[in-house]
Amino acid sequence: MLELHELTRRYGGLTALDELTLTVDTGAKHAVIGPNGAGKTTVVNLIAGTVRPSAGRIIVDARTITGHGVARRARAGIGRTYQHPALPAPLTVAETIALAIPARAGRLDQVAVILDQAGLLPDADRRVGELPYGRQRVLELATVLARRPRLLLLDEPSAGLDQPEIDRLAELLAALPGNVTVLLIDHHLDLVWRAATTVTVLDRGRHLRTADPATIRADAAVQHAYLGVTDVHNAAPSRPARPGHHVTTGPQLLTVEDLDADHGGAPVLHQVTVHAGSGEIVGVLGRNGAGKSTLLNSIAGLHRTRTQHSVHLAGRPVPADPGGAAALGIAIVPQHRRLFAGLTVAEHLHSAATRPPVADAPRRWSVTDTLTLFPRLGERLGHRAGQLSGGEQQMLAIARAVLTGPRLLLLDEPSEGLAPVIVAELAATFGVLADAGIAVLLAEQHLHLVAQLADRIEILDHGRVALSVTTAEHDEPALRDQLAALAGLTTQAP
Repeated sequence: MLELHELTRRYGGLTALDELTLTVDTGAKHAVIGPNGAGKTTVVNLIAGTVRPSAGRIIVDARTITGHGVARRARAGIGRTYQHPALPAPLTVAETIALAIPARAGRLDQVAVILDQAGLLPDADRRVGELPYGRQRVLELATVLARRPRLLLLDEPSAGLDQPEIDRLAELLAALPGNVTVLLIDHHLDLVWRAATTVTVLDRGRHLRTADPATIRADAAVQHAYLGVTDVHNAAPSRPARPGHHVTTGPQLLTVEDLDADHGGAPVLHQVTVHAGSGEIVGVLGRNGAGKSTLLNSIAGLHRTRTQHSVHLAGRPVPADPGGAAALGIAIVPQHRRLFAGLTVAEHLHSAATRPPVADAPRRWSVTDTLTLFPRLGERLGHRAGQLSGGEQQMLAIARAVLTGPRLLLLDEPSEGLAPVIVAELAATFGVLADAGIAVLLAEQHLHLVAQLADRIEILDHGRVALSVTTAEHDEPALRDQLAALAGLTTQAP
C-alpha cells in the first residue's frame, strides 16, 4: 500500500528525515516510534502532502504521489489526524461529522452510526470548542474515519486521552476493515504493542530498525535510543533529587477557595478548593472533562469564573484577566503550547525576557539561565517554532514562561506526546524550578509521573475535588489503586 524510497526532508542545515526507505503492506497496522525529533511527524506530513520532500519518492497503491497536492491525496484515500486536533470549533459534533461524509443519500443516518461507534452520540449537539480535549481527539479520529480512508495516518492519537479513552481507541483500531492500512505514531507504548503488527524505529531522522513488536521491545539499541534506559519495562524517569521533597515547602502562596466555573452555561467546576506553597509541586489529576484545564485557565485569568475573588496569590486577589494574573507572577504553559510557528526560538525567548519584572519573584531568569535548563534550545536558536520537535516545543513553551519570572507556574499536560527520555528531562527541570521557590501546579494524565514529582495530589472528578492526598500517602497500594480508578489514569510511565 505504501512505499517510501530514500525519503529526505531538510530544514536549512537540519536534516529532519534522512533517506528513509520503508514498505507497508495493505491492511497492516504499522507504528513508527522514536524519541522526539526523530522525524516521525515529518514522515506523516510528507505522506499527507503538507510538507514536500527534499529528495526521494512516495508511492501509494502502486502510484507515485510525490508531486500531488493535499486535496488530491485526500481524494485518493489518504486520511490523517494531527498532533493537536484540527477541528471547526463553532460547529456541533454532528455537523462536523456530516461535513466529512461524502455526499450521498442517508447522510444523517450515517452521522448517528459514526457517533455511536465513537462513543460521541451524547455529545452530538455540543459545539466542538466546548468539548474536553480528549473528546476532541476522539472526534477528530471519527471525522477522518467518516471519509473511509484506505491509508490512515495517525499522529499521536492517544495524546491527552485518559486510560478508558485509550482502551476505546485500541478497540476502534482493531475493528477497522481489513483493507484499511494504518501508519501510527504514538509515545504510549502499551497502545503501540497492542495495535501494531509491525514497528519502525527512527532516531535523529534515520531508520534504526523495523520488526514485529516483540523484537523491537527486546532490542537494546532501540531501548537506549527511545527510552534512554536499558530496560524497556523500567522506563520511568527516576525521582528528581529535591532536598525538600515531601518534607518542607515555603509559605502558602496560592489559595483557591470554592471556585465555580462553566462553559457556555454548563457547570464545569463546583466549589473547588486548592492550595500551593512556594516551592511546592501540586499534582492535579482526573479524567478528561474533569475540569483540570478549566482550573488552570481560571487561575491564569484565561477563563472567567462564576465566583469573584476565589483565587488569591500571596493574599492578593488575582484579577480575572490574563494580564493582571501575569503581573502578579502567574505563568501558564498551556496544553497546546501556543507558540508562534513563524517566530524563531531566539525571538520567543527574547520577547519573554523583556517583560517587566514581577514583584517578589523568587528569581529573575535570563535567557542564558533558560538555555542552561534546556541546552537543546541553544542548538535551535535560529529555527522557527514550527520546525521544532514536540519535545523541543514543550521546552520552549516552559522556557518562555520561566523568563517572565513567575511565582506560580501552571503546567497543563506537559508530558503529552513526549518520549520517555524527554519526560525525564522535563521532570528534573520541574524539580529545579520548585527548588528555586516557584510553586508548581501540574495537571497530568500520568499518575506515575505525578507521584514522583508532586508533594500533594488533588483528584478532580466531575468538576469537584474528590480526593486530596500527600504523595507519601499515595505510596499505600490500596490508595494508589483508588486514585487510578477514580481518575481513569494510566499508570504506565510516560
